[in-house]
Amino acid sequence: MNQRETALNILYKTIRNESYSNLLMRNELNNLEPIQRAFVTNLVNGVLRKNESLCYQFEDETKKSVSLKTKLILCMALYERFYLNEKDYVVNNEYVELGKNKFEKSFINAILHKCTELKESDKEYIRYNQPEWLYKLLYSQYGEEKMKEINDVYQKIPQVYYRLNKNKCSYDDLKNLNISIINEDIFTCDKNLLTTSLYDEGYFYVQDYNSASLYKHLDLEKDNTLLDVCSAPGSKLFNSLDILKPENCYANDLHENRVELIRKMAEKLGFTGINYLNYDGCEISKHISIKFDRIMLDAPCSGLGVIGRKPDLKFHIKPENLDELQNIQYSLLEAMDPLLKDDGILLYSTCTLNRKENEKQIQKFLKNHDMYLLLEEDTIINEMGDCFYYAKLKKN
Repeated sequence: MNQRETALNILYKTIRNESYSNLLMRNELNNLEPIQRAFVTNLVNGVLRKNESLCYQFEDETKKSVSLKTKLILCMALYERFYLNEKDYVVNNEYVELGKNKFEKSFINAILHKCTELKESDKEYIRYNQPEWLYKLLYSQYGEEKMKEINDVYQKIPQVYYRLNKNKCSYDDLKNLNISIINEDIFTCDKNLLTTSLYDEGYFYVQDYNSASLYKHLDLEKDNTLLDVCSAPGSKLFNSLDILKPENCYANDLHENRVELIRKMAEKLGFTGINYLNYDGCEISKHISIKFDRIMLDAPCSGLGVIGRKPDLKFHIKPENLDELQNIQYSLLEAMDPLLKDDGILLYSTCTLNRKENEKQIQKFLKNHDMYLLLEEDTIINEMGDCFYYAKLKKN
């Protein structure tokens, strides 16, 4: 199987079976050379990001029923032509051969000969490469100018950021890696550092630039107790350990295997003494009697803020799923009240842009709990990393 066939299979399973492309690539790229893996990754993510615009190129030619695989072959070919600047004869030859029979090969060849220039649709959601329902939702909540900013984030190939583990090293210990220091916590590198011995030894870990700053809104003090309610993969908790003692921190997750992932990473980073919990966040107070100085609730959400990093989410998220998520989020918020000390801080966050999962949830909670004061609230939208929302509440 060549690299284009591999990309086609990944795309098909991602969309047809609603599988996650990053997991599929992790499993299916092992037999390829590094340069081939990079090509497949670029091709898969590019087609997912530009899917709406790519399909528009041959929309008029495919009014009749066309299989998903045929559409994907055409999208891949046109992505290479228009965005990777591949030569026309290479595109035509390679992708015609992916057709399963003589008729399909002939059809693909005909379409590729017609689609020689990139057309722009007059429909905004196609130009923004978003499902129509998603475009309408975000436009109604953010307006035209913010939509442009959101689209910039969605379409940009995300940078990999690394977070320094200050409990184990300083930047001086990484000087041989040719890193670019962004700030006191975050750095980047042109090379993949996940294969280095320093990564294996826990000198740093991968974390989004924007989410790495979230813990600072907790106003942590050395002797504070902290509950991280939906903790996996644990990076926000690890950030807090720059200040807190591990034995004062509680990492909870609903899924046992995810708790183990946190535990293993904590061991690699050298954090011993963390308390691990495996409960439904809505029911933690039934199992423990501790009250905390700080609670971090990074709630399960629709993920509309991370589509730039996970473009396959466009194909998995459905508008009908949003109400169910909102019910879970509010139940989690309600469950935090008996766990938080007076004068304690509750930090609610999501990686979505849907205001019904963000500001509306906090407004509802404040209306029902007049002992809480909203200290800070913001939606972070910039090209440095994922979009996310946070609200900092103090219990009086």
